[in-house]
This record gives sequence, structure tokens and C-alpha cells, in this order.
Amino acid sequence: MSGESVARRESFSMFQRELKEPIELRIVTLNAWCLPQPWPIGSADRLKRLEKIADYMIEESFDIVGLQELWSYYDFVRLSEQVSGAYPFFHYFHSGFTGSGVCVFSKHSITSTLTHRYSLNGFAHHIHRGDWFGGKVVGLVELEVGDIRVNFYSTHLHAEYDRENDLYLPHRTSQSFELSQFVRHTARGADVVIVTGDLNMEPCDLGFRLILTQAKLFDAWRMSHEVGVGDGDELEGLNKCRGIGRGGTCDRPDNSYTKKALKDVDESKRIDYVLFKSGRCNVKLEECEITLNQIPNDTICYSDHVGLYARFTIDSNTKRQESVNWEPNRPLLIEAIGIVSGGERRARYDRMFFFALAAICLILILGSLFLEFFPLFLAVVRFILTVLAVFYVWQGLIGLTLERKALKAAKQSMQQILNN
Repeated sequence: MSGESVARRESFSMFQRELKEPIELRIVTLNAWCLPQPWPIGSADRLKRLEKIADYMIEESFDIVGLQELWSYYDFVRLSEQVSGAYPFFHYFHSGFTGSGVCVFSKHSITSTLTHRYSLNGFAHHIHRGDWFGGKVVGLVELEVGDIRVNFYSTHLHAEYDRENDLYLPHRTSQSFELSQFVRHTARGADVVIVTGDLNMEPCDLGFRLILTQAKLFDAWRMSHEVGVGDGDELEGLNKCRGIGRGGTCDRPDNSYTKKALKDVDESKRIDYVLFKSGRCNVKLEECEITLNQIPNDTICYSDHVGLYARFTIDSNTKRQESVNWEPNRPLLIEAIGIVSGGERRARYDRMFFFALAAICLILILGSLFLEFFPLFLAVVRFILTVLAVFYVWQGLIGLTLERKALKAAKQSMQQILNN
């Protein structure tokens, strides 16, 4: 064998070894809280905070950044222009009336994207909430990190406004199940799977546990802070889920935008997550920490949430290692089916309620025809009653029918898994 052939073979072997060296992946997720409306409806210090977020992204040079609540597409364009040198690849997931607020920035090439809008997103007439207008989604970007294919998901689920009387619990439970199934079916063939975002659920909540169990995902914060997935600490109550020391990301006493009533007692909630699992390559979590809290040399914070940073090592030479005992699937599905069924019953009652309201409006309109005083005032009243009656009929006939069918679809999918 000639010396030239030997040299060529040795060079090729060295090239192969270089390709197979572990790859480091640094990611961050943040609910940026950027409502574009003027204060007090919109978010305080929005433009200043966006500029500081851009500076931080450039300075830290993460591999992937997932943001939520970047509601204005113009804010996204402005931010992407600021960070384009460090993050040449980016994508905004369009949805709903206002936009989903979910977007991704990456140092690595984005080969494809996919948007899944959740079947249930709250109620159109709950204008004071706004979730329905945002059209909550889970967005997927497929990335090429060297020779490795990374499926990176960013999502934002429906908010929990009143834990004691949670009208949106069936919707959020359905969204959780949809998210788990979306990840399950789209992650096949991926080398690495990472799910990030504001799930609006605490670790002890059913929906979050359903996501972990159904999609076989690992919670980066729990794994890096010596709380095993199967330990069940979160199931013992909210007191063991909350607090800055337990990874709270929202309503933190040290956040400048936290309400004064929540600053005296540390009831911060952990509702922002980095979840992951190995695909065809082995993924090792190196660290997961809170970031993007207070802006340096300033009195305000980057957002009303804090960010979550995680660093992974991806090794294509070793096989996957999954030694976690997942929570039993059956009890979770049974509980979820019960919650979704409760949503179906409430939708049936709501239909009768809205039809009754429409009938009352119609009676008032007919009754006003027999009145002869203040004709202009009566005309305005009739117009308002007509608009209300049309909406009540639409909500009872169409809106609630769509909701019931979406709840029924989620329930039947859960039952199918339960029966297998």
C-alpha cells in the first residue's frame, strides 16, 4: 500500500472522529410579555425590554432561543433585525387574530417548520382574557446542527386565571394532550427532541404530568436539581411546587413586575419549562438554570417571567439512556377524561343559557315596538339587543358546538390509548 493511500485513510479516519465528537447545544426560553397596546392594557417598558433582550441574546450567543408572548409581528421583525448577525435563522408562528406570540431564533439552519393550532383556545366572548384571539399554538422547527437533526418545539398554553374556579381547565387539559401527541408523532426520526415554552401549569398539575408521560419527556429543571421524574414530590401539594428555590418562573418576589400583594410571600410558580429526550442520538443535560431576571444596572426585569437556560451535550456514538420510571399512564388518562367530560357537560348547559339570553333579547326587542317615547334611544337599544341576540345565537349554535366536538375528539383519543 502506498504512503499516499495510508495518509488518505488516516485523514479520513480523523475526519470521522471529528464528526462524532459530542456537540454542545445551549438553549433558552422566555415568556417576553410584550403586549403592544398602551399601558395599562399593554406591557410596561416593552420596547426597552425588547432591546435589552436582544442585547442579552447577542452577548450570550445561544444556539436556539424560544420566545413566547411576542404578540406583535412588528416587534418580531424589529428583534430579528437586531439579532440577525448572531441568529441568522428565525421563524414566527402566525396564528389567530393577534398572532400566536411564539417564535424561534437559531444560529443553525432551519430546514422546515410546522405549526399546530390547538383545537381549544378559550372563548371568543372573553375579550378581557385574549387567549382565543391569540390562537395558541405549538410550533416546530427542524434544525441542522452539524449532521444532527434537532426537533425544537416552542409553545404557549392557555393561562390559568383562577385556580379555585378554573373555567379553562378542560381546554388546557386538551391542549396538554394535543401537545404530547404532536410531539410523539413528529419526533420520530429526530436525533434530539427539545420542547420549550410557557405551559401555564405547575409541576404537580395533571396536564404537565400527562405531557411528560405521553411524550416520554424529561424535565430539565428537575433533573439538574436532584428531583427525579418519578419521585412524586410535586404530587404532595402546591407548597412543594412553589418558590424561587424550586425554580419559580412567574410571580417571583424579586421581579419588578410582580404585583405588590405577591411580593411579601414567595408563591412563585414554575410554569416555564425546558423538556427534552433523546432520539437517535444520546442527549445529556449538563445544566439548567434561571436566567433573564433583572436587567443589569437597571431596576426593571426583562419580563414578568424569568427565562430558563439549559445546556446539553449530544453524542451520536452512545445509545440512548432512559432510566426513569414514568408515572402510570392509566390514572392520568382517566382523570383527564373526567375533566374533559366535565367541559362537555358545561358546554351543554352554556348552550341552553345562551339560547335563553337570545330569547330574552328578542322579547325585549318586540316589547320595545309598543313603546312610543324617546324613539332615538329605543332605536339604539334595539340595535344593541339585536347585536347581542345574534352573538348569543352564534355562540350557542356554532361556538359551543365547535367546543363540544373538540372536547369529544380529545376524549375519544384518550379513550383509544386507554383501551389499548
